[in-house]
Amino acid sequence: MALSFAGLLLASRPASRAEWLSAVLAATVGVALLLGPTVGLLDAVGRAWVLCVAAAFATCVKLRGGSRSSPAPFWPLALRACLYAAAALAVLGPVTAGAGVWREVQWEATRHASAVARSVIAVAPGLYPAFEPAVRLIAVGWPLWLVLEALIAMALARRAGALLARRSELI
Repeated sequence: MALSFAGLLLASRPASRAEWLSAVLAATVGVALLLGPTVGLLDAVGRAWVLCVAAAFATCVKLRGGSRSSPAPFWPLALRACLYAAAALAVLGPVTAGAGVWREVQWEATRHASAVARSVIAVAPGLYPAFEPAVRLIAVGWPLWLVLEALIAMALARRAGALLARRSELI
């Protein structure tokens, strides 16, 4: 959310000192979180997704964002940003990590889902019959989780930007 918020503020040209400070602070936090140590290829893909979505969202807002008083509708901007980010990852993944990147990511997602399901089964053994379907659902659904997280982050960034702009107008 931090990078989406910073990109949104910068794309809509901060009008006050509070907006500039908020944009710089959010960008700093977002970059600091991205620069932490990665834990495997799935984590690296997730971080690349965050960066691509934030950049695409800021670009969509800049190009089609409307004015401060009449901003463009959220859903077309957010869905377009997800589409552009997915296209960027589809190209960048094989270029940077090799042709088998998506098989490796899928394997890692399955392994992580299995570990999570095993920890749940350890607490509630009666859920064992749901182990395999849950692992498959989580492992196959990781792209959907990324999209949902991105949509939530962009919605929160848009709302926070609107609140900050309204507060700046009142001052």
